[in-house]
Amino acid sequence: MRTLKILGFLLTYPTQDHLTVVGECSLFLKSEGWLSSASLKKMDAVFADFHSKDLLDLQEEYVALFDRTPSLSLHLFEHIHGDSRDRGQALADLLRVYEEAGLFINTTETPDYLPLFAEYVSTLGHVEASQTLGSVVNILSSLAERLRNRGSFYAHIMDAMAETASRSPDPEAVKAYLIQSAGNALTAQEIDREWEEQFAFENTAQTTGQESGCPKAEEMLARINNYKDDERV
Repeated sequence: MRTLKILGFLLTYPTQDHLTVVGECSLFLKSEGWLSSASLKKMDAVFADFHSKDLLDLQEEYVALFDRTPSLSLHLFEHIHGDSRDRGQALADLLRVYEEAGLFINTTETPDYLPLFAEYVSTLGHVEASQTLGSVVNILSSLAERLRNRGSFYAHIMDAMAETASRSPDPEAVKAYLIQSAGNALTAQEIDREWEEQFAFENTAQTTGQESGCPKAEEMLARINNYKDDERV
């Protein structure tokens, strides 16, 4: 299912590849017919933003949202387990699921990175894919609301992904997530504290550069283009 591959690809750090293929991505989404007409219209607005904005501006926005705002993290288990030990076990379990499906992560991103998760789900059958996304639909919907609060077009991508889930989000669960954080930008003091904590416990790379371990856009794009309708893992 290219729909999920494309939505995951659009959530990776913007590169020239994103600007080059947005038209093709739009055609794929419409031809596959998984998203509603309302969602497709919103996705057209997303593609228009990719076309109209300078690449450096897109990259700056991405970093401000997903790298500098913990409540907008694209690592799913951070929203469930935080930094507890439970997250480590959950990551190990998810990695094992990928490996049993014949998928192996060739980056330093953790298995709960949403674009990777979307790519895995895209290899499943339609029903199983929808059910799997249903397990994280509350997180997707809360991320969409937080991004909407920031006026970001990325909210439409989260909405589209949530729409493919087998169940609707629980309003009370989403409300609870939003009470924890509405997705506001960190203050200068909070940013300083985040950096202090990061270097106190680990010395990891930023998640946006080519050396960061993010799946390279061209690699994900190649997998989208190489997808076959009868592909199953």
